[in-house]
Amino acid sequence: MLIDSHNEQNHNKMKISLILFLIILISSPSAMAQNNSASNTKLEDKLAVKVEYFGELVLHPGISAGLEYTISKNNWLTIHWDNDLGGYYHRWNNTSVFLKSSLGSRFNVGAVFADLIAGIGYMHSFAAGTIYQRASDGGVEKARNWGHSHFMPNASLLLGWDATRKGNHQWTVHFGPEVYLQSSFNHIFLPHVAAKLGMTYKFK
Repeated sequence: MLIDSHNEQNHNKMKISLILFLIILISSPSAMAQNNSASNTKLEDKLAVKVEYFGELVLHPGISAGLEYTISKNNWLTIHWDNDLGGYYHRWNNTSVFLKSSLGSRFNVGAVFADLIAGIGYMHSFAAGTIYQRASDGGVEKARNWGHSHFMPNASLLLGWDATRKGNHQWTVHFGPEVYLQSSFNHIFLPHVAAKLGMTYKFK
């Protein structure tokens, strides 16, 4: 793989995207705190931990873990805010790690639900192979594999079972596809599809 002259421009775009992403992450806890102070519900009642299998193109294995915060909830709709950290391994191609923040709307019919989620993220990918760059003498030489930064807008449609609505249970399970875009891949947004299978467990 040869490093080209557009890398600097791509890195500048990624820095801008990362700054915007961090601004959203910083402002979200403030909004969450205001919502929580206006409610009698304790913070631990609204938080859940989440673990998922994240299979990029289904078969490239990965894992994701994070926190889910319930913003509002009634008998048929739950609005939640999620933060996830994860990664996956694509053999002979790349290893990638990502950080995502998203908002979801979970529609319940009894304990069965459909969850529509949309968010943004930052992904860093490392090529699975030797990288070369132009040498000062006009030839090529090996380069360090620092990886590449990518903006990662994403959306998911999940189906699942919410056991918290049936008896004194604290878990949910879900599965479904996630579609996300990888920015600045050969100057385009490269689409991906991942299979997700996971569960959440409420603190209280």
